[in-house]
Amino acid sequence: MSEEKNFQQFLDTFTQKVSVKDKQARKAGWILETTGSKDAADLKAELETELKALFSDKEIYQKLLEWDRDPTMTDPLLKRQLNVLIRTFKQNLLPLDLLQKMSEEEAELAQTYGNFRAVLEGKELSENDIVKLLKEEKNPEKRKKVWEASKEIGKAMAPGILRLVELRNKAAVALGYPNYFSMMLQLQEVDEKWLFETLETLVEKSDKAYSEMLDGLKKEQAKKFGVKEEALGPWAWSDPFCQGDPLDVAELDELVDGVDFIEAAASFYQKMGIDVKAVLEKSDNFERTGKNQHAFCTNIDREKDVRTLNNLRPTLRSLETLLHELGHAVYELGYDPSLSWFLREYPHVLTTEAMALMAGRQVYRTASLKQLVGDSEKKRALMQKAEKSLTRRQLIFSRFVLVMTTVERELYKNPHQNMNKVWWDAVEKYQKLTPSNSREHGFDWAAKMHLGLAPVYYFSYLLGELFASSIEEKLKEKTGTIELISSDAGHFLQEKLFFPGNRFHWNQLVEHVTGASLTPVHWLKQFANV
Repeated sequence: MSEEKNFQQFLDTFTQKVSVKDKQARKAGWILETTGSKDAADLKAELETELKALFSDKEIYQKLLEWDRDPTMTDPLLKRQLNVLIRTFKQNLLPLDLLQKMSEEEAELAQTYGNFRAVLEGKELSENDIVKLLKEEKNPEKRKKVWEASKEIGKAMAPGILRLVELRNKAAVALGYPNYFSMMLQLQEVDEKWLFETLETLVEKSDKAYSEMLDGLKKEQAKKFGVKEEALGPWAWSDPFCQGDPLDVAELDELVDGVDFIEAAASFYQKMGIDVKAVLEKSDNFERTGKNQHAFCTNIDREKDVRTLNNLRPTLRSLETLLHELGHAVYELGYDPSLSWFLREYPHVLTTEAMALMAGRQVYRTASLKQLVGDSEKKRALMQKAEKSLTRRQLIFSRFVLVMTTVERELYKNPHQNMNKVWWDAVEKYQKLTPSNSREHGFDWAAKMHLGLAPVYYFSYLLGELFASSIEEKLKEKTGTIELISSDAGHFLQEKLFFPGNRFHWNQLVEHVTGASLTPVHWLKQFANV
């Protein structure tokens, strides 16, 4: 029997074991995220430990390496599956008790996050409540209290995050890596030097546009709150992390007055030739006690059981979030069904983020907005403001990604340093913002969910934005517009972006879609006018 046949025989048996356990773990994770249940957290930890244990057999790993070196293994899809398996085994070749401890800590942290609610003047506040107050409150002193309340979750999350960092670093060092951050970049097929050079280049080339935008923004904020510019702090923004556009936010929400988000989203994707009704029926879309306050998409079985979790309110940002998560969903639904289980996924999260981010951009673009929320003279004026808001959002968010990525790298290099100082140094360097009082000894750094529960991920958003802009350039060439509201756009994305799955390296997919490697050129042209 040839080595390719031997490997295929192994794959058939191994895939059956992995796919069953992965589905069980994802279902337990769904219950945990939608309920905050302790039982679900325990079950998720147990199942994820069992799943990781399947990838911790050193004898199997050595056999995979032998197959990878075998010159008779020439089938490109088998070679790609070998690549995927080797990278997955690499991060799990650990003692079972360490794998179990990591899974337990992650599940406990997810439960902490899902159940936490900030308290202000004796009243519990959800994340949506905090954003609403920062959007509407005019009194600077009250805004400061709201903003400070939003950081209280950091105190609850920090101990668990630090325990996880220690465990993850212990695992990475045992596997021959300097730390977990560097390990995960390598296993994601991302070169660390290239990543930071790319991000720093983007910041440098868009600095003029960002600085001019920030100057204008500060003038508006000072006028709005009746303070001098130097007295402004992060409390003046409508987002607790200053990662979104704080201007016109409440006014832009008027665009969605009376809009049925579920119906609008289904209709939007239908215009692309994609039916998302089954996804929406399985999704959990509205706020509830104990439920994860974030938003995400999950593919339960790598078949057609795709779901999203949202916490929708009647705001433009909520509509953006819904379209974003459904963007992930249509990507998951679009894989070539003939692909093996291990290749029915994206090659890197940045590629699915590109689709989700493109979808989210539509709520700031006039042509798509007319389809989503209807058309009127009043709404047209707001749509023009939304277009300008998109540019501000892109410039602002790019800086926040640098904060997150820099802080996370430092966290895994040395978790014992003063992480709040690291956080605010990065905020000052990239976002050019300073807190209104010293917060060097707090836990603001731990308030962002991703640092603990979605590690070595945040940079993917900005790489996804770069890819999204490159895709839009190609869409304009193919369809005459960067808008997604056409079957031509849907067909192009289905054929070029979704269908290949994980059959090759992420940058090969970028080239397959756009004809060139990943570059910030098109993003800089769109949003920094350079």
